[in-house]
Amino acid sequence: MIDLVVFTILWVLVSLLFEWIFHTLVQHGVYYYTATTQAVDGEHAMAFILYVLAPVIAFIVLMLVYNFIRFRARSVDGVLRSPHQFRSNKLFIGIWVLISIGLNLLFFVHPSASAVEQMFNSEQARLNRQDLEVDVVARQWQWFFSYPQYGVTDAEDANGNSTLYLPANRNIKFVLRSYDPFHTYDPYISVIHGFWIPAFGLKQDIIPGETRYMYVHTSKITSYNVNPMVRVQCTEVCGPGHPFMVAPVHVVSSNDFLQWVNQQKKMEAQ
Repeated sequence: MIDLVVFTILWVLVSLLFEWIFHTLVQHGVYYYTATTQAVDGEHAMAFILYVLAPVIAFIVLMLVYNFIRFRARSVDGVLRSPHQFRSNKLFIGIWVLISIGLNLLFFVHPSASAVEQMFNSEQARLNRQDLEVDVVARQWQWFFSYPQYGVTDAEDANGNSTLYLPANRNIKFVLRSYDPFHTYDPYISVIHGFWIPAFGLKQDIIPGETRYMYVHTSKITSYNVNPMVRVQCTEVCGPGHPFMVAPVHVVSSNDFLQWVNQQKKMEAQ
């Protein structure tokens, strides 16, 4: 009985410590840099899961440590003996199984746990009528970005490297395709790539022969120079150049975006 009381007190204290650690991480954005509303939904989902699982994690860790110290076998006349031995505890096992089932059901059902409802809604065309459309072409091992609404066919920086510029506080529709526009005899011979901007919180596979879409709503002005998570990264192993299939992302104000568009048009006219 004393062991039960001591363990319960320690469990409550360790759970509170874990809750405080997770809350600090969430409040200061230590473990995740977000730049879209979808990423914020994902952050809230992660925070909810961490808060719920903190007592579970504390229970497992504390039980391992407590049992290791309190019930370890001691040498008696040269023989290791433990004062408490049992093969199983059906009541404990049954309770643990029921709690595990309940937690899994909670994470599936509770909207804050997965943010599935919010993310699915963001994919609906009816909510994306004023979006900026960006055509994304993936090839081995390079990204191409074009803006058909503004007449920009190949977005590049001053050094000729592909770059992605987006306005802040705007719905963005990415049109994703995989092919090689410079292939000598068949531009549609390509491989699977993965379109991922870590700070945007979403990823989409790009499959040859298919056109896929991804919607985001940019929530802040930021860039690759501010945080390396603001970049386009291929997430499918697509050959020896896969690790270098990266492009910087810049989320700027609406005026700065229009200035950049005009600069791109001048570059393409030369």
